[in-house]
Amino acid sequence: MYPRGPVARTIFSSLPLFLVMTALLASTSPLSAWSPRFHEAQADLATGLIPKGMANFLRQHPLELARGARGVSSDQAPTVEDVEDQFRRILRMSEERRRPAQLVRELGTLAHMVQLLMDPSASQGMTPLRDHFQAYGDEHLPRMVVSREPFWAITAPLDPRPALLMWSATKWDRHRTLLEHFDMQTGGPKGPWDTLSVPFAQLQLSFSNGVNATANIWIQTWRAVGDQWETPRES
Repeated sequence: MYPRGPVARTIFSSLPLFLVMTALLASTSPLSAWSPRFHEAQADLATGLIPKGMANFLRQHPLELARGARGVSSDQAPTVEDVEDQFRRILRMSEERRRPAQLVRELGTLAHMVQLLMDPSASQGMTPLRDHFQAYGDEHLPRMVVSREPFWAITAPLDPRPALLMWSATKWDRHRTLLEHFDMQTGGPKGPWDTLSVPFAQLQLSFSNGVNATANIWIQTWRAVGDQWETPRES
């Protein structure tokens, strides 16, 4: 039911859902340096780390999942309270028996927000650092891998706040480190940003942590209200 063994895959190994999501959205991507591809890839990989029933539920609506996961151009970085509110929103919508497609889109939005909470460049709206870091992320997306982290959400209390606070604190620590390698006056990097650099390490960490964080918070929603979702029957 839950993943076993090491999880370390390059993006283009690739999962079918990612290809579907990319093809469906290629003509509607926001025209800015803020690309949806990084978030779509993270959400797609997270579907391989969650219970099979929930993964099947999400995969029934790939376009809605992608729309939520990709976010919007120049979106603000969410706070812990924003992510917590989105989690509660999904619980309320589930209790109201909303359409599965609506729930999947909101789960995609939740994934996007959690991933931004792990992004060391996302301190506010589109800053020069964030713009550069996101373009850098797109450039190195094929190099990204995911390392398995503990699935604490399987047994943890159904309250995401402790994890959100921890993720936020980690993000701000990394943000301060990343700033040491970026010149805010010129809007360009300080020193090399190659695959042996601190910025690349920050990118890899934020990608892998974001995938695992997405899976864990999805598992929390599944445990809380998944029994109220219309899941496809297994053949």
